[in-house]
Amino acid sequence: MPRLDELTDPQFEDYLSSLYLTMLRIGRPTREALVATGLHPHDVDRAASFLVGRQLITPSGPGAWEVLPPETAMPRLADALEARARATRTTAHELGALWRQSRTESDAPAFVGVEMLHSVDQVVLAAYSLASTAQQRIRIFMDESPASLRLIRDEPNSVVRPTVPPSAVSMVVDVALFAHEGVLARLETAANSGQKIQAGDGIPFSGLVVDDKAALVDLSRHDERADGSFVVRRRSPTAAIAALFDVAFELATPMVPTVARLAGETDDAPLEARDRRILSLLATGATDQQIARSVGVSTRTVERRVSRLMNTLSAGTRFQAGVQAARRGWI
Repeated sequence: MPRLDELTDPQFEDYLSSLYLTMLRIGRPTREALVATGLHPHDVDRAASFLVGRQLITPSGPGAWEVLPPETAMPRLADALEARARATRTTAHELGALWRQSRTESDAPAFVGVEMLHSVDQVVLAAYSLASTAQQRIRIFMDESPASLRLIRDEPNSVVRPTVPPSAVSMVVDVALFAHEGVLARLETAANSGQKIQAGDGIPFSGLVVDDKAALVDLSRHDERADGSFVVRRRSPTAAIAALFDVAFELATPMVPTVARLAGETDDAPLEARDRRILSLLATGATDQQIARSVGVSTRTVERRVSRLMNTLSAGTRFQAGVQAARRGWI
């Protein structure tokens, strides 16, 4: 029988499993009983120390062990392995940052806790990687940047494939994004899934904040190479970026989920479903062209409907019409 020193890693795990099963069959295993099965005494002692470390057995005397109940020992081992796997996945991003940094020819100084990004591809990959580590919440803000458009178009149901529930994802999007084909539909799908989406005007840059522990700043709208974009894992700058998001979110207008609008139709809201959608988009600041594309009608039809809705609500501006409708519970 091969000795432990001759085994590869997979064979070593097989050896431990075989030894553990033999101990289970013996009931109260001893070195003597295990050696009698053909194992070397030194290998038995070494392998048993690993099983003790995994809390599957415990020493009961010199050369003797007590097998712990598998019903409690195995789930405890599984929990430990899952925790190690989670730590490994989190560490993967840090190692990836080191790898990307080593492959980037740059004389720029390195800052502790800051990873500089040098392309739209790197920004998108960093966004996915950060979102995959979230355990509590994700805050996303998007201007009309190439990276934002990539993230919105790549995922039909979510912008960054979050690991947290949809209700833990908050997003502020610039109304300028509505001019791009398919963006409104994707954002409405995300809103229908439970994500909190607000629309605003003049978002200065894109980014995201994960669990108040890390943040991404995307500057690809200001530079085609995304030069200056970065990921930060330092408390103060992350808190500052999160505070900026909170202010933008507070000032923005909610995108009401389509399903909520349709489910909310009552006699108290004498509007067609199409008018509800138009009003909801008006409240976000969308243009007639953007609304027409989203609703599937002509721009002239939107203009006529908006004029009629403004008269109905006695609103002096388009935005005011959306606000008045929201106050009445029509959207």
